[in-house]
Amino acid sequence: MATTQINQIAAIGEVLRWAILVIGCAIAAKSGFRRAGHKYKILTQADKAIIVFLLVFLISEIWTIEPWFTVQRAISIILLYGCSFWTLWEYTDNFSEQVLIRKLLYALAIIFGINLLSNFLLPNTWLAGRFRGIFENPNNIGLILGLAIPLVLGQWLRTRQGVFLAILSLFSLNLIASGSRSPMLGIAVAMVMILISLLAKRPTQAIVMSLLAVFGLAFFIQTDLFANNILRESSLTTASNRTYFWELAERYIAHRPDFGHGFGTDALIHEHYGIVLKDLKLRGYGVMSSYYGLAVQIGWPFTYCFFGLLWGFVVYSCVKYWRNYELVTLVASLACGLIICIFEPAIYSAGNTFSFLFWMIAMLAIRRSCYQRWEFLFWV
Repeated sequence: MATTQINQIAAIGEVLRWAILVIGCAIAAKSGFRRAGHKYKILTQADKAIIVFLLVFLISEIWTIEPWFTVQRAISIILLYGCSFWTLWEYTDNFSEQVLIRKLLYALAIIFGINLLSNFLLPNTWLAGRFRGIFENPNNIGLILGLAIPLVLGQWLRTRQGVFLAILSLFSLNLIASGSRSPMLGIAVAMVMILISLLAKRPTQAIVMSLLAVFGLAFFIQTDLFANNILRESSLTTASNRTYFWELAERYIAHRPDFGHGFGTDALIHEHYGIVLKDLKLRGYGVMSSYYGLAVQIGWPFTYCFFGLLWGFVVYSCVKYWRNYELVTLVASLACGLIICIFEPAIYSAGNTFSFLFWMIAMLAIRRSCYQRWEFLFWV
């Protein structure tokens, strides 16, 4: 709601997104931070790592260039952690992983069904030749669907239910019309991961789907739609001017490479150094990359650790548990999200839809991985 171009709805969404996080954390506190039927006793290695980074975000208040902004951002990301890794974890324990994923996909199907219909009902649903529907920016569509499409693809391949094929088609139409490239790249990587895991269960289906995907892609990349709406060759070399933002980021980071400028300050960094994006004919948020953006905020050493742990978890899970199709589907979605993060400053903003979905999926993957090791995974 907060990312729509309809001002009245966006204003409501601005308030509700924070209310949801506060209510979620209140529920976790009321239940005694329960996991697997135990109160206060289940703290995973992932929790410990996350808590360390949350402390770093808070401690950066000491050296931040904008103290009030940093403390707000740090508190919001703590709320996101509580809501995702405690409230939704307990919900999953009570109702199952599949119930949570199905409800998420059904809700998104309604939203993106409305989004497609808006093309016939609302003005200004296209921006620079790209479909944005009810959203403020076409890339908002890509941010959400880059995480959702691997999930729904995994559900369809696992269950073969027509409803998931219909949702997959709906999501794909929205994504293609939006022309958002980085999610498409991430989804391609996620599809390879999912199909390799599917080989262990259903080799014939995996081979057939792989061949269909290859032939379909070979046909699609030869169409005018691909050339004009997705490839957009004139903006390809600069990643739609993102490379200019990254050059600025390198200059900013060079001033404070070890500890950065304070958590959340990527939104204010240009102003701090007297750079006016409009004068440079640039438009965007922060430095247009979660990797560069986090380095601007907390320095390179912590950034390497942060993304290194995330990528390490993805690779470790795919190698060690490649036969665990459900886990691979989740980490494939995370891999897609981490590829999107190269081009979008989205992972560390608690009020961003991508961030909420990403950390919810991360919770599900970590939960499944933990229960796999503890040998009492809920397979329902």
